[in-house]
Amino acid sequence: MELDLIKKNKVFITLFSALLVFVHLLFEHFHGGIVTHYILQDDSLPGISNWWGLFTFPLATWVVLLRIEKRNNASEKEHNKNILYRLVSAIIFGIVVSYLFSIESTGLDYLMLTLFALSLFIPLYFGEYLLGFTIGTMFMFGANIPIIGGIVLLSILFLLYSIPRFVFRFVGSKMD
Repeated sequence: MELDLIKKNKVFITLFSALLVFVHLLFEHFHGGIVTHYILQDDSLPGISNWWGLFTFPLATWVVLLRIEKRNNASEKEHNKNILYRLVSAIIFGIVVSYLFSIESTGLDYLMLTLFALSLFIPLYFGEYLLGFTIGTMFMFGANIPIIGGIVLLSILFLLYSIPRFVFRFVGSKMD
């Protein structure tokens, strides 16, 4: 996805994201009802209905598209030419996470550790990763939990990528 494609179709992409959530909600409605996720999985605590996904996922999509535009305007074009690859890889990662979670595999632990190790060398904190992860996990968890979890995960990945570089720059400047 080039920047021009995003600028011209920002509304269409956001509406398509709302359509994805709506299809998921229709599926849930006809297969037992719309799911509500409770804090700490305790029914006596407040819950978050998957209906909120109709608001949160299009909002997240819009914000990410704005960030992609701003990043491209800041002349980081070498980082932006692979937006589609990032999105698709995050969708695949989200599907694998959903599958491993559903079979209760310990492979999920190793997958996350691998992701953390990769984030030391590769910047895995871009917004398109959040959208792809949410799309890949939406049909297992709804839209809200992947957005919340994805924001926390991307924050950790940002720190894992940035802190070593800051330390090396700081130590390198002290050695000069």
